[in-house]
Amino acid sequence: MTSSGFSQPSEPTPEGRGALGRWFEVRRHPAVWATSVLLALEGLALVVFAVIGALDLLPGRDRVVSVAIALTLSCAAGAWLMLAAAYGVSVGRSWVRGPVITVQVLTGLVGVSFLQGGTTGLGLALVVVAVLGLVGLLSGPVSSFTGRRTYDLDQD
Repeated sequence: MTSSGFSQPSEPTPEGRGALGRWFEVRRHPAVWATSVLLALEGLALVVFAVIGALDLLPGRDRVVSVAIALTLSCAAGAWLMLAAAYGVSVGRSWVRGPVITVQVLTGLVGVSFLQGGTTGLGLALVVVAVLGLVGLLSGPVSSFTGRRTYDLDQD
């Protein structure tokens, strides 16, 4: 137990109910859930954009094939990263912080660019999502839940 009363994720044990059962056994702070859900929604939005990009590659559409392929692959890779990060936050992995902070900063910069270009609705939505993602990830409960834990050398 931590000082906040929520249990830290433990090392997997061979006995028990399996990975899914162990996943449900760990109590998570609502901020951990909210951050994980926000990152998963960002990942799902990128999946939608990847599918739209793939559909743009169908014959009979006006497009530049190399740009459509690059955008589709970028969205697919970003979706994989954000969905993996959402899972990582939910199980308390410390590796998620770097990629998520990078993606949120870039999302915020793209949102500001949209705002300056006159696309207010989309720009504002991107900035709000980026700020919420950063605030959630850097909040106390999420930071302590995803914090790096050290082990004795004999446990390594």
